[in-house]
Amino acid sequence: MRVAVTGATSDFGTAILPVLLDDPEIDGVLGLGRRPLRSSHPKLESVRMDIRDPKIEEVFRGCDAVVHLAFVVEEIRDKSITHDINLRGSRNVIDSAARAGVRRVVIASSINAYGPDLHPEPVDESVYPAGDPVRYYFHDKAEVEHYAEWWMQRHPGEMFISMLRPTYIVGPDFSNDGIDQLTGSVGAFPQADVAAYQFLHQRDMADAFHRATKQDLVGPFNLGPREWVPVRELAAMQGQKMFSVPEKPAIAIANLAFKLRLTPFSGQWVTAGEVVVDSTRLSEATGWAPTLTAREAAAVMILLQGKALLRADAVPSRHVACELAIEPASAFVGIDGRDVEHVQLPVEGGSVHLEVHDGVTAGGTVVIPAPIGLHARYLTSVATELVTHGVNVVLVDLPGHGLSTGRRGHALAGPVSLALIAAEDFARRRFGGVPRTVRFGPPEPAHTSFLPAVSRRIRPVNPDDGLLPRRVRHDGGLAELTAVGSVREAVDIVAGARLEA
Repeated sequence: MRVAVTGATSDFGTAILPVLLDDPEIDGVLGLGRRPLRSSHPKLESVRMDIRDPKIEEVFRGCDAVVHLAFVVEEIRDKSITHDINLRGSRNVIDSAARAGVRRVVIASSINAYGPDLHPEPVDESVYPAGDPVRYYFHDKAEVEHYAEWWMQRHPGEMFISMLRPTYIVGPDFSNDGIDQLTGSVGAFPQADVAAYQFLHQRDMADAFHRATKQDLVGPFNLGPREWVPVRELAAMQGQKMFSVPEKPAIAIANLAFKLRLTPFSGQWVTAGEVVVDSTRLSEATGWAPTLTAREAAAVMILLQGKALLRADAVPSRHVACELAIEPASAFVGIDGRDVEHVQLPVEGGSVHLEVHDGVTAGGTVVIPAPIGLHARYLTSVATELVTHGVNVVLVDLPGHGLSTGRRGHALAGPVSLALIAAEDFARRRFGGVPRTVRFGPPEPAHTSFLPAVSRRIRPVNPDDGLLPRRVRHDGGLAELTAVGSVREAVDIVAGARLEA
């Protein structure tokens, strides 16, 4: 197969391109965009082109499928330019693909094509995509779908066109004003008591587009998880103050702020959440199913934004959810985490996350808290090496770090002590014997109890990892632990503990 992708430099393109390139049945991918591509690959060819250019037909020639992602989402002031790119550009993509002999066109639509009005039950594709004439994004998504439907009726059987309607996409490659608002310190929504979102991780979105690229699908397909997260629950997960506001005054204020260039969006984006959809049709047609629940995806969104999860029932616990939350750290250290076990332990006031490495043999057990400012994934290679010496390893995310609950970057002696006691108790029950707790790195200076906690700004070792705090506050809670500087030292300490036992 040969596939062309418009909008290849967008967040959607960044998430979808790697999946297409990893497919051995796809021989080549053309990435079209107005900016240079952010990635390179032997099968990837970059094409600088506007989707309104009639020469795009020649680019599509020889392609089996076109994935159309190019769309103006972030608001610009001249809506005539927005409509021209979205509508005339999309029509040009469809018409040019047909003339070039393309078999399939997969269009990135949106559940916003249904319009802003909420429904009492999840809607399926039988509901008409009415859009909204006063909201450019809702209007343009619906109009592109209408043109695609009109084209297929005028040219039956000539080309397969599918429109995938994703719910709210989150993940390490997605950053926008909406995510900033959803994870801010204060949230305000019309109808806050009924507003909700279906959060979908970018991996699940990319999987659906990949499947659609290789199958003869026709018409609209909702693309979202089975569940949804009310905005008040989303606020409780992260300690956000949530307010319900009258819709018309909120729209007027947003329009004024946009006009004065105080905000990047106008009242066209002020809505009572989003329509909740049923994605059964896509699942039955392609076998697609989301790997994360809407709640797990919401937790990942909050964590990647550098915010804390404050409730024990909000933190990810399933392996796939934990690994996706720490994906930027895994990429940085070059470890995929497939052989580790994630455990969430309830502690007073929250939950502590453990990364467990089973040494198989009876070589003793060591508990290692991640250094202040880091989380367990940055010690996974150390744990893996210890396992080769037959040592069981339990890595601990300190409170306020990694996948543990607590205010981001705060590691105070009391909560740290409770976390380590819980980790040691787990290690004792899981592996038997007496576990030894050590810390990797130089010894910490002793901290006198009557001195206040130290707060300082730090530069994260991996700026792409939202789980790493930019500021830490601690009071020497790890000072009493034995400090080790190498795997050999840790092995010797565990061996000595076994002899003493």
